[in-house]
Amino acid sequence: MRKKIIFSLIILSIMFTVGQASYAAVEIVPSKNGKGTDAIVDTTVSNSYLLCQGMKNAGESLKGTSVKPHLATNKDWGAVSYLSNSIYGTNTQGGNNGIEVTIDYVKYYSTTTNITGVMNWGSNPNVTRYTQTAGLIDNYDPSRSLAKDYVVELYTNKDTKYVDFINLQQNDSTLGMALGETKNFYNSAISRDNDHPVSIRRGIFKCNMGANEGIAGIVRGLKSNTTTFRPVIWN
Repeated sequence: MRKKIIFSLIILSIMFTVGQASYAAVEIVPSKNGKGTDAIVDTTVSNSYLLCQGMKNAGESLKGTSVKPHLATNKDWGAVSYLSNSIYGTNTQGGNNGIEVTIDYVKYYSTTTNITGVMNWGSNPNVTRYTQTAGLIDNYDPSRSLAKDYVVELYTNKDTKYVDFINLQQNDSTLGMALGETKNFYNSAISRDNDHPVSIRRGIFKCNMGANEGIAGIVRGLKSNTTTFRPVIWN
């Protein structure tokens, strides 16, 4: 019996184009000669979830396709993390950033050593940003949380495959997410914190959950000009 292997593809950047030519809220627009549109920032994690889910709506960039877009989960992120440092990616040489590649005279970091794995398109491709993911701590209680207005869509959909409900006390439950098994990599900081319940990624492996110094608002799910998000497209 043949086994079917399904890979989740993380779209390499979130870009947006504002103008009369396009009605799409989210578009994937690669840069040219280092110039292009910037990644979407200043959106709550709840709104980011809705933007990804809505990519197939009328007037959106995936309208009419059979794919299923959603905000990247930690399962998706883990798949990319491990494949990127395997023999199919950078063969352990990429670490948390990937391998430097040059495209049209601009330097990027890639999970695959070529254009297919570039993680940071945009008008400033070498800026470092945090990335929201669809993950909440399992003990999250909206009735007692300062984050309730920013993570409502994640909590509403916590019982679906599009949201990770993460039990940080059982490492086996997070296997493959690049969380429990990599929690000491690259200064990751992971804790159970009802007011800061969102999982935030930086680079390939680093994860933050809990009230971490300097990024407390981000792990609460608030808007930030240093934080973006990535849709995943399933076929």
